[in-house]
Amino acid sequence: MKIVEIVDGQVKICGLSIVKIKYKKGHTKFYLCGVPLFLLKSPFDAIRADFAAGESFDVRHLDKRIDEVVATYENVDGCISNPQRVAFLATKIYDMGGHTKWMRDMQKTLAPRYEETLFLTTTGTSRKAAPQTLSYLQKISKIKNFRQFSCSEEKNIREIYDGIVAFAPRAIFVFIHTDDVVATAVLALIKRHTNIKVFFVNHATHRPALAMSFADLVLEETPSSAYVTQKLRKIPQTHIVGLISKPEEENPQFSAEEIVDMRQKMGIPQGKLCTLSGAASYKFFDTDNSSRYFEMVEKLLTEHPDLYHVVITEMRDFEAEFVQKMFADSPVKERLILLPYQKNYELAFKCADLFIDSFPMSSALAFIDLMRLKVPYVVKINTENAALSFHEYQAPDFPYMYETVEQMYSGIEELLADETKRLAMVEKNYRHYLDKYEPKAADRILQKVLNCNNFTELYDELGDIKYSLKFD
Repeated sequence: MKIVEIVDGQVKICGLSIVKIKYKKGHTKFYLCGVPLFLLKSPFDAIRADFAAGESFDVRHLDKRIDEVVATYENVDGCISNPQRVAFLATKIYDMGGHTKWMRDMQKTLAPRYEETLFLTTTGTSRKAAPQTLSYLQKISKIKNFRQFSCSEEKNIREIYDGIVAFAPRAIFVFIHTDDVVATAVLALIKRHTNIKVFFVNHATHRPALAMSFADLVLEETPSSAYVTQKLRKIPQTHIVGLISKPEEENPQFSAEEIVDMRQKMGIPQGKLCTLSGAASYKFFDTDNSSRYFEMVEKLLTEHPDLYHVVITEMRDFEAEFVQKMFADSPVKERLILLPYQKNYELAFKCADLFIDSFPMSSALAFIDLMRLKVPYVVKINTENAALSFHEYQAPDFPYMYETVEQMYSGIEELLADETKRLAMVEKNYRHYLDKYEPKAADRILQKVLNCNNFTELYDELGDIKYSLKFD
């Protein structure tokens, strides 16, 4: 531990925050030992407040206001891009969660061709939340952190911008948080003063997001997410690239003994069937006081006494309380196993005889992991709101996708009873992973984007989507 450290808008002494600047929702506060001393005015404060209060996906007017602020900056240097370099810009990263994995695997995919630098606008949180990811990325990329400790946000913005300009990449892939005003201002400067190509990676498809206005292309996961960007965000420059997973040679091979040992640690008796789900906790609940997902699980366990069901997640207190009350008097409660996130999630997934999709909000990257790990699964389509459904990751003819809970339940029973069908499914899914999500396939798509001279040729042409879209 450093005795004195300046990080993420804080001065720390022996790890304790002594002085802190917070930019948040319409005001900028200056703290001394946790006590707010005074407010600071920033031209971005009102923009932050309007974004936090807004409900529309169309936030181009906020991007414009940010651009108008940076237009007043004087003596801004440009650069001549180096064609052998690419950059990545993120607010913070994590060891768990989809958007960091997407960025990590994109960096890994491009690393053989380009010199890379990751620019992180925050440092401390990433150190705590992503030690494994940082260790992994440091082997293939430089990582640039910023102190961001100034009463002037212009100085913070220029510090990041100058770092990117000094690196002078041909393109920058953007993985910022949806409300990152500082990073958005940096991108506005990049578009004004450089020829660096900006590719905004749309990892938060169901939320409004700043900065897309400054993208040469918005890189999308699915046709539905591209539809949201074009129709609701009013931004036409989308290009569907899909996700990227691990290379085939990095897929782990677990012995039968390792899987048996892990199943035992998870609480699954030998010889019993195991279904499993894994996702962020909110994906399992319709509202704070209902869950069709857990209702289905209770029925499944009741009607199949040799079945154990594992849920890998980390619930908030009210969610855990809901599940405890729901199963308190149930004879199946001992066969519902709730586990926290697993560092070796791949081995945990391999313990499942069948993986069950979360709903009302589906999983995304988890299913690509299941494809490459050869774990069978069923998918729930959210017909009420396509923004919460990720069935488009599957092969078009994948038969185990269901529009209703009743259909899904029947599919689960069918697959649990027929190992031959499960084995046939995993082989077909593995081929889909190789064709679409394995890095060699992804590299071809990314090279097309990076080498394009006329981005309008790549804009998606979309028809109507099959299922309805709703946003709360």
